[in-house]
Amino acid sequence: MLNDATYFLAVTVLALVALGTRLSGALLMARVRPTPRVETFLQGMSVSVIAALVASSLTTMDLKAFAATGGAIVVAALTRSVVWAMIAGMIVAAGYPHVVSFGGTPA
Repeated sequence: MLNDATYFLAVTVLALVALGTRLSGALLMARVRPTPRVETFLQGMSVSVIAALVASSLTTMDLKAFAATGGAIVVAALTRSVVWAMIAGMIVAAGYPHVVSFGGTPA
């Protein structure tokens, strides 16, 4: 069984590695001019990370989360905007209890 000092050391090492990779990435991007292909990759990276997080959590989602994800997908397909899709997903998630209860007390 691990003790508190071991957990603290593990978290500290992980934090330092994360900080080091973030700083080295910023320093590298400041000194090296990325190619158009790399720029396209970096622009799509954040959308890919969000999609991966949503896809991995689909197995444990309830109906409200499925409705919000579905609303976000529809808006993303229509507008081609990730920002509007996230806003739509939040609106659906916030309004879901009111719609399900048919205007009564939120579920």
